Amino acid sequence: MTRTHRLIKLLQMLQSGRSFDADGLALGLTVSRRTLFRDLNMLEAAGVPYHYDKKSKQYRINKDYFLPPINLTVGEALAVMLLTRRMNTRKMHPEYAQAVEAAQKIEAAIPGRIRAHCGSILENIEVKFWPMSDVEGISDINTTLIKAMVESRRVAMRYDSYFEGRVIEDVIHPYKRIFVNRGWYLVGYSEKEKTTRTYKLERIEKLTICEQVFEPDPGFSLENYFGYAWQMIREDRRYHVKIRFAPKVAGNVDEVLWHRSQRTQRQGDGSMIFEVDVDGIGEISWWVMGYGDQALVLEPPELRDLIIERSRSLLAQYKEAETSNSDQS
Repeated sequence: MTRTHRLIKLLQMLQSGRSFDADGLALGLTVSRRTLFRDLNMLEAAGVPYHYDKKSKQYRINKDYFLPPINLTVGEALAVMLLTRRMNTRKMHPEYAQAVEAAQKIEAAIPGRIRAHCGSILENIEVKFWPMSDVEGISDINTTLIKAMVESRRVAMRYDSYFEGRVIEDVIHPYKRIFVNRGWYLVGYSEKEKTTRTYKLERIEKLTICEQVFEPDPGFSLENYFGYAWQMIREDRRYHVKIRFAPKVAGNVDEVLWHRSQRTQRQGDGSMIFEVDVDGIGEISWWVMGYGDQALVLEPPELRDLIIERSRSLLAQYKEAETSNSDQS
């Protein structure tokens, strides 16, 4: 326990309404009496009004003493309550429970008049999220990763690789946790592959912290690692992509910053020219196909040919299914 944490716990014990003698405080903090007295001196120097009862030999703090209040604006109070009342049921990240508990404590300190005002506003607000991976199953993996990253320790990993179609075992230098494309991932150096790779936390079957430490790469950054990938799969070649979106969807596409290299130009007929430079066309091809006949690839020809090929394959599947249904009927 750091001194800061210890002082906070000491203050909480004194404010709890119970009475403690020196031995009781030292036991609660798991420190020696000498350390306890130094901590009490620090509280006194900070102006905390505790006192010692010589008759009972116990320490107390004045009942009317409280920590300085958090001076939230109405907008800040509304933001906190939005988290506690509208977003607390969504498990967005492995630490969501702790974040919500902290926000609820802050909300409890908001004056009732402001809480009531913000509550009336929240009645007209709903929050909907895109589907994403469940984080409850990765809580243990996440805790292990945090400890390994803080201590710069290697981890032995058993991983169900979707790409390789089998379970692999490797030793990883964990660099970063990152939320991408509706799920949490680990970016780390693979000792077996001798390169940096990305692993989905849900597919990690077992993770064990090793005794050996690793030297963090001072030059590593996620921006350089992902490069100009459309989302997270970086390929070997960079393409200039140019797409015309029909008026029906142009406005919706233009409202979102899909990629850091994005440029858009609205046309007189309401359509839009969308341009990006991406490392690979695999990921962006699925995104384009999601807009169906409302998107037309102008450049590069490789992306246009890939979408034509997939469209023909899709059409063939539907024709085959239609023929099969007709035969059965």
